[in-house]
Amino acid sequence: MMGVGLVRRVVNLQSVEQKLLLLALLFVAGGSIAANLFGWDVQWQIPLIYAVLYVLLSVTIDIRDQQAPTASTHYRTSDEFFLSFARLVRTAERHIYTSYVRNTPPQSFRSPAAQQYFRTAADWTRRNPGASFHRIIGVPAQEPGQSTMRQWLREHYEEMRGIANYHARVVITNSGVDAVNMAIIDDTAVLLLLTADGSFMSGHSLETAEAVNSFRDYYRSWWSSAEPLESYAQRTGLIAPMP
Repeated sequence: MMGVGLVRRVVNLQSVEQKLLLLALLFVAGGSIAANLFGWDVQWQIPLIYAVLYVLLSVTIDIRDQQAPTASTHYRTSDEFFLSFARLVRTAERHIYTSYVRNTPPQSFRSPAAQQYFRTAADWTRRNPGASFHRIIGVPAQEPGQSTMRQWLREHYEEMRGIANYHARVVITNSGVDAVNMAIIDDTAVLLLLTADGSFMSGHSLETAEAVNSFRDYYRSWWSSAEPLESYAQRTGLIAPMP
């Protein structure tokens, strides 16, 4: 029934062209029946047959456009966002660029879907030594938030140390508002996460080449101004100095 409704919408007589083509379709169909019954020469129907083929092509193109994937998605809950995030991470082949610039550590996302995402990201990095994973991490310049983020960062540094294709940098933040965080998956998609006061606000994905290129250029500028995690850890005493 959905297909019939789509055809009716396409040839809905909204234009003179559609009216004429629909009449041609009916005339050719009737003429073909009459030609078979009375043995008439059907060569005169050839121009109308081409017109009917044009109608069918228009319908086919419209069906294809209706089935094309949407260029953007809105996630209503954090679970929807992180489950989609984890799925895209698993399909990545070359590089993933992410940011985590918030005033609270990842533990503030207590849902299993969020925890699954962070595990999936670490596992992907280990399973794909020829690819690269980049993460920009924000640390508040003062309390509240500084000590808890530094505690998580210490644990994170120890967990990921020695993984050659994992690259992390640190930015110091002076705002009480979380940044718009992002993840760029290959050339496929950009995911945006909006949070406030440690809570999920909204999530979005953009799946166009223009969006990927624009956010990747922005990310690279952000990355170039950040400090390598190892350098930050040594400079601030996050880890004990090597003997």
